[in-house]
Amino acid sequence: MKRMIALAGFSCLAGCGGGAAPGSALPPVTVISSDSANQMAARVSPDGSRFFWWQPSGAVVQLWTAASDLKNPVKQPVISVPVGGMPILWSPDQSKIAVTSSDSGLAEVAVIPASGGSAKVVTHSVGFAIPLGWNPDGDRIAYIGSAGGAGAGTLRSFVTSLSHGGTTPLIPGETHPNFGVWSPDGSRIGYLVIQGNQSTLWIADSAGRNPRQLTTDGFESIASDVPWSPDGKWLAYESRRTGTSDIWVVSTDSGTQHQLTRDVRNDRTPIWSPDGKWIAFVSDRGKQTDVWVVPAAGGPELRVTDDPAEEELVGWLAGSKLAFLTGVAQSAIWSVSLADSSERRLTPDSLLAGVPQLSPDGKQVAVPINHGGGVSDLAVMPTAGGSLRLLAQGGANSNFVWSPDGRQIAFISDRGGTADIWIADVATGALHQVENWPGTESNPVWSGDGSVLYFVSDHDAKLTDIWRTSPSGTEPVRVTKQGTVGNLMTRRGHPELFGGVVNATGQFEVVQVHPDGSLTTVWNRTNAFADALTPKGDSLVIAESGKGGGGYTFRLIPATAGGEGRVLLDHGQRFGDFSTDGSQVLLTIPIGGTDDIGLLDRGSGQIRRLTNTPTDERAPVMTPDGKTVLFQRVRPSRRIAIADLSKLLKNK
Repeated sequence: MKRMIALAGFSCLAGCGGGAAPGSALPPVTVISSDSANQMAARVSPDGSRFFWWQPSGAVVQLWTAASDLKNPVKQPVISVPVGGMPILWSPDQSKIAVTSSDSGLAEVAVIPASGGSAKVVTHSVGFAIPLGWNPDGDRIAYIGSAGGAGAGTLRSFVTSLSHGGTTPLIPGETHPNFGVWSPDGSRIGYLVIQGNQSTLWIADSAGRNPRQLTTDGFESIASDVPWSPDGKWLAYESRRTGTSDIWVVSTDSGTQHQLTRDVRNDRTPIWSPDGKWIAFVSDRGKQTDVWVVPAAGGPELRVTDDPAEEELVGWLAGSKLAFLTGVAQSAIWSVSLADSSERRLTPDSLLAGVPQLSPDGKQVAVPINHGGGVSDLAVMPTAGGSLRLLAQGGANSNFVWSPDGRQIAFISDRGGTADIWIADVATGALHQVENWPGTESNPVWSGDGSVLYFVSDHDAKLTDIWRTSPSGTEPVRVTKQGTVGNLMTRRGHPELFGGVVNATGQFEVVQVHPDGSLTTVWNRTNAFADALTPKGDSLVIAESGKGGGGYTFRLIPATAGGEGRVLLDHGQRFGDFSTDGSQVLLTIPIGGTDDIGLLDRGSGQIRRLTNTPTDERAPVMTPDGKTVLFQRVRPSRRIAIADLSKLLKNK
């Protein structure tokens, strides 16, 4: 359900030329974080005096804050599951921030004093709630959440009041999935409406009434928490109408649209400068993700950074300064012997290897090789070590899933322009595109016997539905029509297909999906997601978000009969894989801010620690013979940097 919790964005003013301005020197950049920092989704106060950011802590992220020099950072009493971009939204008077909190459930909106202190949870949703923006009155907060009642089984924008509480729709008459934010003066609301694989921009008055459509192409998205221009006359947004993502702006009065960027790679997350003259954005040009700026009235794009580090915008500061996150992670595939705990590196440091996917016979492993700038390859290599063999190159290739016979790999690729389902023949390297729909496809899984390939799509759906095709990639056939089904899971050798659905109350429940598209509820006591089936097929591992909050608990429940089941892994621990006989469970254990790999003996309850390093070890999988564990070892790095754009923007 890719769009379910994705926040989208708006940007700038008039038509623009493609390409960077020739001869522009890069501006000076100062990194202000420590060398060991790993900061996420950082935001700076409008006056530039304080930063807030999220920091990984096992299965959740922890909120931190510091003054502008980042000295003496202070941990805040808020944790969250990594969801919805983890927004940090400053109140109009800069005295408070609104964030997502998992301290009391899956995700709720919490407000915390900007100076630090106790958090107050201001929503009490059945499903989840993620903040979108403040009203200029400083009392009302818009948020996106799963909807029950008349809007059951979808996502909508809502409003809550700090002084009076309660919940009302942000756009009362809109029943399709939508999310939006108020204009700077609060007189209007700009919002996105999603109808299947079509998404368009709209505008309404301050009460969400008198809607007016601004765009009609159906490829728009909002990727910024401040899409409005400072004067409230323009909305900035991303559009894929040309095949890749470009930055556009639309006049909220006339509806006139202007394209600001035209590169063949993706341009994303536009952010307005305080004076409304410039828009900063990140671009995937040159197989790397860099920061750029473009005049809001149109003109050449100006490059701010040019390096292999991955960058993410934080916000503008006074004096033509721009803050952003930057970092170069190291990631490799390793193996550890269960006999003597000896480790072996399978991929070199020179490659940025993603999560390994083991073949059914355990002899090969599929590995994503990330190049930066949204480019990743599909490669396979022997589990015992050896050369990588590329199967798919160009664009973003991800979500690799082996067929039960090990002959094919299904995956997601945007090599055709949008995220579509592809199948690779492992022996020959031949590639077949299953569909070429304009929306987004995800989550491919093979049936237990390999006769069917299922996947999730927003094609002609309220949110997402399940489709199926054959191993040869025949014309896809729709399986479900509820419009809110996704999160698929199967296991080799077992016929059951499990998934997740947003039910009539707005809660995420686990269901079994039958061949005719009907659904049987497996778990609806709390928000939960299907994670794995035991080797015998009699029990299901679910990731449950309990009312006590604190992230996910992994629970083992009967696969079809329902029931309470029992807790398998506590908060912070994450499920990895079962041994072939199901007697052992691989898991990750949070230790001092990073994760190590452990092995749980289900009989004794004892956990054997397999790794013990200051790096992150993730995604463990066990070979079928039970002798070796493969995993991803990551040295993450994200630091806050500030670029001084005064000379770059002078006289432009």
